[in-house]
Amino acid sequence: MALDRLRFHSILVQEMSAPTETAERLAEVVAQATDEAVTDEQFQTRMDLTEARLLADHRAEINRLLKWMVGLGVAVGGGLIAVMGMLVAKL
Repeated sequence: MALDRLRFHSILVQEMSAPTETAERLAEVVAQATDEAVTDEQFQTRMDLTEARLLADHRAEINRLLKWMVGLGVAVGGGLIAVMGMLVAKL
């Protein structure tokens, strides 16, 4: 960005006959504004990363819930099998 600031300053002074002090201030203002600007590509990259993080978090939560459900299913299923076994043993 420093090189762009120097080019802009040079254009202001040489081609537009702007005073050096004014050109320096204007180049500084433009440099600060462009440093803080976010390009469409940067925005899209950030959005893609955010979407990927959200999907990963969602999948992790779904996996956690599925583990709980499978665990509960095994426990309840084992309990039912035990009860059925006890009933069959009594007959």
